[in-house]
Amino acid sequence: MSPKYPSRPKVPASTNDSTPGRRDVTADHLPRRPGILPGHEPDLSQHHPFPEPSPAPDAQPAAVEITDLPAGTHISRITTDHPISNYYLSTRGLPVPDLQTGFRSVGSGRRFVDLVDGGTVLVGTDQQGHLRARHPSELQPSGPRLERVEGTLAWRQVPTDTLRMGDSALIISRHPVQGEGQEEAGPSKRPRIPEADVASEPWKNWGIAAHHASPVDVTIEGIHYKTVPRVDAPDHPIVYIKNPAHLVYDFDLLQSTLRRQVEQQPRGAIQVPPTHNWKVDPTLPFDRSLTHYVATYFPELSDLCVLNVARKQFSLANGSDIATGAGLTTLRQAHNDWKTSSITPRPELVDPLLMLSVLPTVPGKSTYGIVELPDSADQVSLQRLEFDTRKFSREWSFLTSTLSAGDIKRFMRDLLTRNGYTVIELGPAHTFPTIVFTRRGHDFVFYMTLHRLHGRKVQIPPTDKRRYAPERLPEVLGLPAMRAVQNAEAANKLIWLKGGGQFVNDRPDSVFILRTDDPRH
Repeated sequence: MSPKYPSRPKVPASTNDSTPGRRDVTADHLPRRPGILPGHEPDLSQHHPFPEPSPAPDAQPAAVEITDLPAGTHISRITTDHPISNYYLSTRGLPVPDLQTGFRSVGSGRRFVDLVDGGTVLVGTDQQGHLRARHPSELQPSGPRLERVEGTLAWRQVPTDTLRMGDSALIISRHPVQGEGQEEAGPSKRPRIPEADVASEPWKNWGIAAHHASPVDVTIEGIHYKTVPRVDAPDHPIVYIKNPAHLVYDFDLLQSTLRRQVEQQPRGAIQVPPTHNWKVDPTLPFDRSLTHYVATYFPELSDLCVLNVARKQFSLANGSDIATGAGLTTLRQAHNDWKTSSITPRPELVDPLLMLSVLPTVPGKSTYGIVELPDSADQVSLQRLEFDTRKFSREWSFLTSTLSAGDIKRFMRDLLTRNGYTVIELGPAHTFPTIVFTRRGHDFVFYMTLHRLHGRKVQIPPTDKRRYAPERLPEVLGLPAMRAVQNAEAANKLIWLKGGGQFVNDRPDSVFILRTDDPRH
């Protein structure tokens, strides 16, 4: 005969529980055990013969475990989502929304949605399968949950009061009762950095465990830090510690960090004699986004061109598409050279015209030559500068009403001057509009012929070569410009350009500048 096991003692259920065994998920209460009715208190002096019953295999663990909370503890639910505005992105370069889903999908697999309030955000799926806003640098989305507005292509934030219990966090805060003394921190308390220190020194939260540190990482005041790679300059005097959540800094991650969380950018550190201990420089390496620096000193470039110039400057400074410690220092120096108008050791970092790829002149119809005008959206290599005519609409309106050679020369002179260049006195010729100019900070000289372009091809007639004959230069350029050109050519510092206005039916007018090979060859 099988042995008979004693039955498990039962505790009377609370009168509020309509379904035995179901957790209480009422909004105002934590999950709790059933109450004990008066008169049924257990006798704690006797040993209980059986262990506490185990939860059912399919039961979910309690959302919050509370141990020895003192009197006066209040429990409240809060929403932990960051404001949706922190995730707004530009729609430049994005495709139109899909008519079925509302997603703007790009080739990399990323999806963007337009919100009802006019913003656009990148989205991702969290571990529960919910769609949330996310930063480009995140693997898991940290933003608010989103839902599509029925019957439209727009999306909106899911209202907090419609979220399930599992989608919110319960935060327990201690409110001491009146007259209660301060509690001393026990040995199990984890030390915390005061909030003021974290705000002013955010890198204090970037420490890593000692067993995760590598020989290229640094230790500052007993804390181990990851560093931006020092591949080509291991002995560079400045290193940059970084947030360990940021794996590597390409242009997009650094740009996004500077736009949204500028305090989370890498921080410079140096070794201070005589102890040669590492010390963090509290000054921000960059106080604005990379595109903001470009737009400050070249204010009339189109927004897309500003982005392309900033991207090119980043890759030139770092020698690749990934930031290095020496590259970040070089980039900071280039921005300072803009600010101070100093002579720079790297002219190609401070002048977008020197960043341009050299476009070849190819044979066209008959004996004409052709220079193909690249698309303004090209990011593989910076191949054209483009100025936004909406930023100087009055001057552009006047030019398009005349389009005379003299007016084109004066228009381009004024445009270049507003963007930091110095145009040498204009020559008398109007049948072959040409200007010569320089920029403070380096000794290159630019020789630019001007064109009115309908379409995408600059047509170069064979007779143009005769205009470059030495005896024609005083007439074409004027004596001061001619001397500057001759001196620059002797020093191998002459840069050939073509520029002017582009008029295309399916897009707004623009002002372009290209870098070309020597037109005399």
